[in-house]
Amino acid sequence: MNATRVRFAPSPTGSLHMGNLRTALFNWLFARKTGGKFILRIEDTDVSRSSAEAEVELMETLKTLGLDWDEGPDIGGPFAPYRQSERVGLYQKAVERLLAVGKAYPCFCQVDELEAERAGQIASKKPPRYSGKCANLTPAEQTALAKTIKPVYRFRVDKDVLGFEDGVRGKIMFNTADFGDFILLRSNGTPSYHLASALDDVEMGITDVIRGEDHLSNTAKHLLIMRALGAQPPRYYHLSIILDSAGKKLSKRAGGTNVKSLLDQGYLPSAINTSVAMLGWSGVSGAEAEPLLKLAEMFDIGAVSRAPAHFDLKRLDHINSRAMKKLSPGEKVAALKPALAWAGFPFDKFSSDVLEKIIVAVADTINAPGEAPEIAMQFIKRLEPDDSAMQALQMPSAGDVISALREAVSAVTDPQEMIDSAMGKSGAKGKNFFWPARAALTGRVAGPNLKELLAAMGPAEIKDRLEKISTPRS
Repeated sequence: MNATRVRFAPSPTGSLHMGNLRTALFNWLFARKTGGKFILRIEDTDVSRSSAEAEVELMETLKTLGLDWDEGPDIGGPFAPYRQSERVGLYQKAVERLLAVGKAYPCFCQVDELEAERAGQIASKKPPRYSGKCANLTPAEQTALAKTIKPVYRFRVDKDVLGFEDGVRGKIMFNTADFGDFILLRSNGTPSYHLASALDDVEMGITDVIRGEDHLSNTAKHLLIMRALGAQPPRYYHLSIILDSAGKKLSKRAGGTNVKSLLDQGYLPSAINTSVAMLGWSGVSGAEAEPLLKLAEMFDIGAVSRAPAHFDLKRLDHINSRAMKKLSPGEKVAALKPALAWAGFPFDKFSSDVLEKIIVAVADTINAPGEAPEIAMQFIKRLEPDDSAMQALQMPSAGDVISALREAVSAVTDPQEMIDSAMGKSGAKGKNFFWPARAALTGRVAGPNLKELLAAMGPAEIKDRLEKISTPRS
């Protein structure tokens, strides 16, 4: 049996999103579980939408997540090149082979003709597909038309029933008459998705194709091409659709689906990978963020469900929060510092030791990385009090707590001694002490550990914030 070879084949047209990441992750896990190869192939034949910048971002995102590849456009490999834009000659030769066996033909129909044909089919409530007008042109007719029109090349689809065994969904059947004769090569010489994808899977020795269920009908067309070329097709696994928390198809534009954005906010790669692994695979509980290699050890493609998967940002937040709290101080700083820098946090205001304590306190407080900038700003200034803070400042104990804190900060310098002294002087405990104390100092009831806040602010800043508060004494 041939060694496992799987591929992730994105188009560099934008940022990596959850659907594509699941495809990449499941392929990577499958390759590592079976001791096979994970290939990165860039499908960039749509020149108008592809960009080098998007390709670089895509590769950097995969690297950050730990999804390394064994062959690809940057490192090469035995089946290079790995960008489809650099393989156009191979596709053109494949079309020549298909022409020779009568499985392809030139089509000279113009865009306006095809649009009118399609509109008529839709108006008649018929499935839109190419009529086959150019399928039986004589060589003389083809030669005459080619003098003024540059043709596309279409695959000649025989009316048949095509079936294949899907590793997730079982037996899949298609009536090929529903496809129409689809395009292989555009008039500018570039390949269609169907030709490029099918041929590359054959030429690169791909043994298993794991991708979304939206590719099911594409797979049938790819099997037709492979059969016509006399090639052995790979095994196929089509992953279920991903739904959002409302039960609707997850949109690329929905919040929390842009993977680079999640990383920039401070989400941990292990938390993202674990959350994505749960999209259709029940082999991981999600109680903790799991290392990639452990996920690979546990991965079972046979246990992937055909039922729709649900992406829940709150679940990712939960996994990330638990993982964040287990990091070392240095790791917490590395995870959150980029997001704080983007939000304009003034790092130069603090020594490295104090800065580490601030970021650690923030990491231990937040439920989601998006909360980090506001929590961190509590160390910089008193925020405009929100409703909860206003209510805390009206608590019966508020006046005594603030007065006691003013006295304590003038008497002692140790943060814990300040808290103990103010608590003893005011007689307030628990929320009756901490809520008004926090509200007075930060404008928020919830936030980092009060001791860490006091230590980072220092006596002068504490005094300044407390002097600006006016509350009735109990």
